[in-house]
Amino acid sequence: MRVDIEPQWKKLANWYWNNAGGYEGVGMSIWEMLERDYGAVKLYQDLSPRRQMIVKFPNEASYSIFLLRWA
Repeated sequence: MRVDIEPQWKKLANWYWNNAGGYEGVGMSIWEMLERDYGAVKLYQDLSPRRQMIVKFPNEASYSIFLLRWA
């Protein structure tokens, strides 16, 4: 399942940097955290005015859990 997580990115990034600049203080990147917690893998990132962050989730359930946490 491919989705654009750019609408949730600001909340996710703020949480990440407010927690010692890394997930659980172990220096895990945001992308590593998303893969570990939701099975999500970054496919495409465009930071131009269009702003997209396309991520592949393994299934709809994983995406739903992600949205419940970060929307």
